[in-house]
Amino acid sequence: MKKLILVLLISLLTQLKALAFHIVGGEIELVHIDGYQYYLNLVQYFDNAQTDNPGPDLSVQVYLFRNSDHSLIRTEILNLSSEQAVKYTNPECAIGSLKTSQVFYTAEITLEPSIFNEPEGYYAVWERCCRNTSITNITNPGGQGMAYVLDFPPVIKNGEQFINSSPQLFPPLSDYACVNQTYYTDFAGTDVDGDSIAYSLQLPFNSSSQVALPIPQPKPFVELIYANGSNINNIIPGNPSLGITSAGFLTVNPSTTGLYVFSVLVEEYRDQEKIGELRRDFQMLVIDGCDPPTPPKAEVRLPGETEFYNEIDIINYSASEEKCFEYLVVDKAGENVTLKAEGVNFDADVSEVFEFTSGPINDSGDTLRVEVCISDCPYIQNEPYIIDLIASDNACPLPQRDTVRMTINVEPPPNTKPYYLSPDANTIQVRSEAEGQVVALDELLIGIDDDPFDSLRFFFYAEDYDPTNYGMSLDTILDIYGRKEVKFSWNTDCKAFPFGGKNTFDLGIVLEDYDTCAFDSGDTLFFELEVILPPNNDPKVSGPAPDYSRQIKTNLLFDVFASDEDNDPIELTGLGNLFDFSNVGIDFADVQGNGNIESPFAWDLSCDNLGINKTTNYTLYFIADDDDYCNETNADTLAVQVEVVVPSNTKPDFQIEEFYSLSVNEAFELEVLATDGDNTDLLTLDLLSPNAAPASEGFSFEGNTGVGAVSSILTWTPECSLLGENRTPETYPIDFLVFDDNCPNTELRTLTVNFQIEELVVDYDIFTPPNAFSPNGDGHNDTYTLSNLTEEFYNLPPDNCDDQFQSIVIFDRAGGKVFQSSDREFVWTGDGSDTGTYYFHIEYLNTDYKGVITLVR
Repeated sequence: MKKLILVLLISLLTQLKALAFHIVGGEIELVHIDGYQYYLNLVQYFDNAQTDNPGPDLSVQVYLFRNSDHSLIRTEILNLSSEQAVKYTNPECAIGSLKTSQVFYTAEITLEPSIFNEPEGYYAVWERCCRNTSITNITNPGGQGMAYVLDFPPVIKNGEQFINSSPQLFPPLSDYACVNQTYYTDFAGTDVDGDSIAYSLQLPFNSSSQVALPIPQPKPFVELIYANGSNINNIIPGNPSLGITSAGFLTVNPSTTGLYVFSVLVEEYRDQEKIGELRRDFQMLVIDGCDPPTPPKAEVRLPGETEFYNEIDIINYSASEEKCFEYLVVDKAGENVTLKAEGVNFDADVSEVFEFTSGPINDSGDTLRVEVCISDCPYIQNEPYIIDLIASDNACPLPQRDTVRMTINVEPPPNTKPYYLSPDANTIQVRSEAEGQVVALDELLIGIDDDPFDSLRFFFYAEDYDPTNYGMSLDTILDIYGRKEVKFSWNTDCKAFPFGGKNTFDLGIVLEDYDTCAFDSGDTLFFELEVILPPNNDPKVSGPAPDYSRQIKTNLLFDVFASDEDNDPIELTGLGNLFDFSNVGIDFADVQGNGNIESPFAWDLSCDNLGINKTTNYTLYFIADDDDYCNETNADTLAVQVEVVVPSNTKPDFQIEEFYSLSVNEAFELEVLATDGDNTDLLTLDLLSPNAAPASEGFSFEGNTGVGAVSSILTWTPECSLLGENRTPETYPIDFLVFDDNCPNTELRTLTVNFQIEELVVDYDIFTPPNAFSPNGDGHNDTYTLSNLTEEFYNLPPDNCDDQFQSIVIFDRAGGKVFQSSDREFVWTGDGSDTGTYYFHIEYLNTDYKGVITLVR
């Protein structure tokens, strides 16, 4: 915690580089790797057309907060990984003022289950200021920043590991929109976990301050201030204005030019429960002067028909029919048209349905005619399939397109399902076999297909295991068209196959034919199989007590033993409930041996190892597994509960006032003292930051440490330059910091002390210098000086900002100069001067003093 506080203070006080006029959008991602390892990514979209910032930063710092109380967990440094250009949909439509690259930052991080386990989840934040000054739809864009936020679930839910990666959004296109033309793009991403994603428009978040890299603040976040009538329902004005479907399809028909900023909220659901969300910031450029688009017009005409296909109709094809028809596209002369086919309710590749996939509309503006032929085999069994035939041109800024959606029902070629002649597939075959045999189960498996030219095959069907790894095989006895015979054999020898981990099997043997369309059509014979294994005694774990209670910053030590009556090879392992031993400072080696083994356990319960801030219970498991010759594993588990007690911590406090008054040119001294009620904590006292010290050569303060109490002397002789205009008093706040080392709950206190600097008030009239001295060596009045004298009125008046000492000159009766000094600490010894009367002249800037000095020897 102490390190974290210092990092925060350093971040608060470090002035970083340029403002973010070059960043036009982005988001934060979290991608699961393995176990509790993740990639934390930050994606930026960088404006390469600007010249103020020549390139992206080399690294970014992302802050992780807890949703339950919005406290900071830690920060992560993400390094620049890659930068690549974002493409236009149609490169020929490129304009010089719009060049975008995707900048990718990443770090591999660990989300420890002992920390990231709260049901409310967590969120990652990165902030930057400021936005492009040319943005149209927000006020003062150069003074508003950005905050990227990712909400993610805990890594433990309901006592089990919860694995999740955030949605991965596609790289946006470098496209622009045109006034009075429809702009569209599929903004949808993908989710590797198969979670549902919902999209909606939101106002982007602002940064928490106008410094280039603010320290991210926890929720709630402040949205941008929109201008010119813009709001959530009118982010980009148009007919329609900017909108997005819940599936992520973004559209707008803009009515006004400008640069518009918006945010897309991406919400992630699993089993109808929301588990996370992220926002993508982005900007859209709307320009004028684009050529009005002429979208293509696509139609389908079936053979023998004079009318075009109506999309509400279902086309039915028999197995023997030719399945071809005419696809016609009308567009502006000279346009190049690209053809594409997509399945709507199926995933198969259907690109082969077009005779060719692109071609121009000739200069006469004739219709492009293409023959489309679909497969004799339907893409879906037992129901119609839906296919989109899409024609796109090469208009700018985006291709114009038209789609014919066809619903087609294809009768597949006839096929008779194969079946088991023997044994009866309607009866589950139940078998128990002793270990160590090689057996042939039952009679031959005989498959029949009444289609005389269909070939047959048998194959295993099993969930969560491979039958061949457990000694099962199918050996072909006869294989001819329409008939196949196989023998099912099983080797139950433990020395050949590891039955110890699994000795019961649910198994299916599938009979299938090779029909024209390769559809699933067959018969399945089911088995319930068991290997009867020889007896094996359980091992035993002993040694530690069932419960321990220890204070944090102590140690826990004990020995763990495991034994096995059969003298089998045994393995002793240890693991934590929802945590890894190595991640919390536990030293325990897994060991193997025969019959009797042991291993010492040592746990350093330090703050760094545990990372906890309250009393926490840990469950440890010690497991002994034996391994007999069948590799059958029996286990004994000993659970140990450990309570790690975190005592309370008293905050340190300052023992000084919050206001002091100082005069210029007068030395001021203050003991800055702080104490701690715990008395044993090491305290560190310092200025809150280097910038907390005033710009004054007369100021001095050094940080210090102490146990239970800490102090350091502040000295300050203020200069006249610290006064306000016309010599008025000026107040200077100085921030002090004190923090303790009482991990894990390190406490700190800050205090702002106001020092008021005032002009020094001097009464020049009280100055009455001594008028005699006797340099005779008797130790009394042997020199003449006007400083450090016992009577204050004998001393030279102090300097203030309006009047300062300049010099003293001493003359003899004849006007000869016998002594002169510009040092207010001068000393005249009278050497070389006779007894008599002398005259002095003391000069200040605005005040003079003259008088007589009698020298007596």
